[in-house]
Amino acid sequence: MCSCVRRSRALSPALSPALLPRLLLLPPTGYRAAGRGLSTSPRRAAVAGGDSQPLPLPGQARVVICGGGIVGSSVAFHLAKLGWSDVVLLEQGRLGAGTTRLCAGIVSVAKPISIECQMANYSNSLYQGLEEETGVKTGYVKTGSLCLAQNQDRFLSLKRLASRLKVMGISCNIIKPKEVAKLHPLVNIHDLVGALHLPADAVASSPDVNHALAVAAAGHGVQILDRTTVQQVLIEKGQVMAVETDRGSIECEYFVNCAGQWAYELGQGSETKVSVPLHGCEHFYLLTKPLQDPLPPSTPVVIDMDGRMYARPWQGGLLSGGFEKNPKPIFTEGRNQLEIQNMQEDWDHFEPMLSSLLRRMPSVESAEIHQLVNCPESFTPDMRCLMGEIPSVAGYFVLAGMNSSGLAFAGGAGKYLAEWMTYGYPTANVWPLDIKRFGNLQSSRTFLRHRVMEVMPLLYELKVPRWDFQTGRQLRTSPLYDRLDTQGARWMEKHGFERPKYFVPHGKGAEYSPAAHYRFSILKPITWVYIYNIYIYIYIYIYMLFTNLFLCV
Repeated sequence: MCSCVRRSRALSPALSPALLPRLLLLPPTGYRAAGRGLSTSPRRAAVAGGDSQPLPLPGQARVVICGGGIVGSSVAFHLAKLGWSDVVLLEQGRLGAGTTRLCAGIVSVAKPISIECQMANYSNSLYQGLEEETGVKTGYVKTGSLCLAQNQDRFLSLKRLASRLKVMGISCNIIKPKEVAKLHPLVNIHDLVGALHLPADAVASSPDVNHALAVAAAGHGVQILDRTTVQQVLIEKGQVMAVETDRGSIECEYFVNCAGQWAYELGQGSETKVSVPLHGCEHFYLLTKPLQDPLPPSTPVVIDMDGRMYARPWQGGLLSGGFEKNPKPIFTEGRNQLEIQNMQEDWDHFEPMLSSLLRRMPSVESAEIHQLVNCPESFTPDMRCLMGEIPSVAGYFVLAGMNSSGLAFAGGAGKYLAEWMTYGYPTANVWPLDIKRFGNLQSSRTFLRHRVMEVMPLLYELKVPRWDFQTGRQLRTSPLYDRLDTQGARWMEKHGFERPKYFVPHGKGAEYSPAAHYRFSILKPITWVYIYNIYIYIYIYIYMLFTNLFLCV
């Protein structure tokens, strides 16, 4: 174990388990709506909570939502806002007792694709006004964020991201290292090339936001029942008919799977199996006690993707985590716990992220450790969340697999799914997130376990054009695959099917290997010259062909 871990442990000898701080506490499960006249009377909404007897299970509903985390609460809230009645939200444990409980609480719009930026931007706006609407404190603080670049390739990618965000009307600025030091006093800027400043980014308490969304949904007539486990969805002739729980059945037209870590098992548990391709990985972050000079709550979030770490202010200290190169898959044989608990500490595994934190913020070395949190996060095969209606079952919708961005995505994702259910398609282009992009072959546990080990590190890798995953390949191949492969084909994969991307010259296999193809791809891949030559050859061939045809005529 490296010296930095030994030093850090010595800073706080008492690392015995303690109650999690307020950020991590479960919200109350009984709701009293406040602000703007919201009411949770039996005529308007029903919420089961605390240790009281659960409320009676309704015999029928128009929509049943499974999952009382922030995603399920967002869907319920937005359906109610769009005028849906007879909406029931079911939670097997206590509301917010899943991944929502242990979320790091960062709301940032720095996402790789436009639809994710739109979802995060809407979520930010929603959470900002949620406290006023519901009277529930959400811990929302507009801090801004700093995305750091240690090299020119990263700096170029941040400039590209800034261009996209400005087109969408999101405020952002490319700044120099000296400006970074002015905005965040702890950041070491000596190895930085520049940064992207997002002044509208924020932090919030995920369980408190979930509580507020549930209060707002209840105030609009949604029935919320905890301690009710969905056992299976009853499907007849390709249509959702009812939901079977441990307390009875509910007839319904629509079912929404927002079960998070349990979404895969829930899909497989019905007689008509539904594929929800996601898998859990352990995710670590560190909580420190207040620093000698406590950080103000408005201190910007720091995202150092080259260092694979992030850090945000937390109760005068820091909350810092990251996405390591060697993630640890979890629950490979399925889940059975009703609620997610803080799992076992692994300081050896967290050491690279701790080292990155100390390099980026050297003064933090004197801080005392409060706790190392280890919580499960669900990841999908392509780093994008799962949204939409299952193609084989009418009325069965899914919203899950947030790839460690549940708080940032929940508001926007819930809005777009509610629009999808209401109008037949949302007001934004969510095609990159549509669950129909995956088939059954991409839903096996073996495939998912290996793929998420590649996906999680890629969250902080440079997003190069036309990247192809290296794990879970050759699921579907054509009869010509072997022949084309021997002729130098380099492959890409779509929907699990292998397709030729380009061909390399004979005897140059090593030079045009997949690794070489991506070596300088932030600017121009090494294979570009050969692909260009193929294009010119085909262009000349077609030109000559049509010229000869014209002369013959």
